Amino acid sequence: MEIPSTGIAKSTLELYKNCVKLDPSLEVIILHRNDLKCDLPPGIQSVQLGSFVPGILWRKIILPLYIYIKKPDFVHFPWNGKVPGLIKNTKIVTTINDLKPLEVPNFFKNIEDKKKYRDDTQKSIVRSDLIITISQFSKKDIIKNFNPEQDIFVLYLGPTIGCESPRKTREDTNEQGNMSTDSYFIYVGGYAKPKGIEELIETFMKLYDEEKVKSKLVLTGDKLYYSSYFEGLIKQGKEKRFLEERGYVTESELCELYSNALALVYPSTFEGFGLPPLEAMTLGCPVITTRNTSIPEVCGNAAYYIDLNDVEGFGQAFIDLENDPELRLKLVSDGKRQASKFSWKSISQSFLDRLTDLINSHN
Repeated sequence: MEIPSTGIAKSTLELYKNCVKLDPSLEVIILHRNDLKCDLPPGIQSVQLGSFVPGILWRKIILPLYIYIKKPDFVHFPWNGKVPGLIKNTKIVTTINDLKPLEVPNFFKNIEDKKKYRDDTQKSIVRSDLIITISQFSKKDIIKNFNPEQDIFVLYLGPTIGCESPRKTREDTNEQGNMSTDSYFIYVGGYAKPKGIEELIETFMKLYDEEKVKSKLVLTGDKLYYSSYFEGLIKQGKEKRFLEERGYVTESELCELYSNALALVYPSTFEGFGLPPLEAMTLGCPVITTRNTSIPEVCGNAAYYIDLNDVEGFGQAFIDLENDPELRLKLVSDGKRQASKFSWKSISQSFLDRLTDLINSHN
């Protein structure tokens, strides 16, 4: 079956899977309304209820009713809150990954939608016994925008890409010592303006036109052309034959792309965590990224950092990574060392420890 396409879905399953490995007596039930898009790991149960019930009623009535009957020790809401008000006699754990709607300009259609988001999020915080987030940046953002009475626990994510790195040790050069014609930089993520994808294509196109780079730029992710200008950039890149769109790729295809790329380019302006840089480093792929929001927490000193406002500096990153094999090797080595800090075993143990603390604090 299809693997969940979102980082939240994949990382949540990894968390639960590793919790069950650490504690086989743990009973984990995924309660859902719609069909799942993946097979669940061993030890995790699936209960589908009320697929015929509208989503709002399902969350307000069906979900609390099931919890009332089942009486679990904990209920975990991993998707940025949305905790209904009728849940009683259980501990509520809520993960608020980030507050992107409040930080990205023009996210809301009107002021009423923004107010509703604020009200709903504050209610979820009040109704929760434990608040989890995925970076120190997001923790500070939550404290800045809301009034949590309890401490917020930072639980980093681990890599969710399930493959070993087949990265080649050869240099990406031909017999004359020039850059191979099949060399490429890769972008992984959605097509959205806050991802810095416009600046990426503009900068790369300028370098390509000036013959300062010979590699290609490969884009992966759902093809969402959010503006006519962005669609025009994509069209120009294809016409000039430096840009290739892969669209949605399977996990095995993504592993291969990471493992043979000169670097991942991740020029995002906002991330609650940012899985692609971590997964790239895990697979031995150098990373070009920004110092925005939570990204330095993930990449540490193991990335080539750029500033989107510094066009020349951004362009120099491509030139350096294309022409300096020693720099690439250093970033590969540093990246693997940095990625090793994000272990699902230790992450899951920390999660279980907090649940134990929560039980003990209420006894």
